[in-house]
Amino acid sequence: MKEWKVRPSDVLIAAPPKSGHTWLGEILRQMRAHHPEATGSEATILIPYVELNVPTPDTPSALECQDKMASPRIIKTRLPYEFMKQKVEQEGLKVVVLLREPKDTLTSYYHHYCIEDIFNFPGDFHQFFELVRQDRLLSGNIFKMSRDWWQAKDLPNVHVVKYEEMKKDTAEVVRRLAEFLEIPLKNKAVESIVENCHIDKMRKAMAEAIPDEPKLEEVANKFFRKGVIGDWKNHLTKDEEDYVNECVRIYYDPVGLHFIV
Repeated sequence: MKEWKVRPSDVLIAAPPKSGHTWLGEILRQMRAHHPEATGSEATILIPYVELNVPTPDTPSALECQDKMASPRIIKTRLPYEFMKQKVEQEGLKVVVLLREPKDTLTSYYHHYCIEDIFNFPGDFHQFFELVRQDRLLSGNIFKMSRDWWQAKDLPNVHVVKYEEMKKDTAEVVRRLAEFLEIPLKNKAVESIVENCHIDKMRKAMAEAIPDEPKLEEVANKFFRKGVIGDWKNHLTKDEEDYVNECVRIYYDPVGLHFIV
């Protein structure tokens, strides 16, 4: 992370996996077009994960991509807070923290684990959940990660958004983000952003990104699966639910992190 040179207008999206990175990223990308410093020339550049820093002959590193991005840049991470502590507390990096109810997060993460060319996990949800119990998920402990980012909420350069708030009132979330990022947005712009960032539109855009590529539609349907609240009820057993609730009691309750679902 030391190689990453923070710019004053940078915005980092920090969240555990499958908490809504892509949805929030697209909202911020569209908001960026209204930023006073925006050039409008970077719309086609994907929002990189700062930790994906392993270049290939055909693919530059995340840091190389970031260096080429025009300001104001949007960058994502699934790293724990301790990796970003210096950037946030000493260099003033602006962060939008995105958190989601953990049972839904794990449900979505399981389906992500099963996508071919990503993890291609061969087991069922209950086998995946054993990885959770054993703390063997690639992302690490999502409960600790959520707690630690949540505890940075009182810093002036940190803004917390909950996935459930985005589902309930996307427009209000956009307005609060605009205030935090000092982006003047008229009501018409807010309405346009909300409409363009609906999951159905984003799924369709991904499926059509490469013409005549049928596999991309399949991936899009898995990547943008449901985006609903409460799908965990179709997956978790009572014992698994109790395990998550105990983790919530240990990690979330002492710091006042709660989700209204």
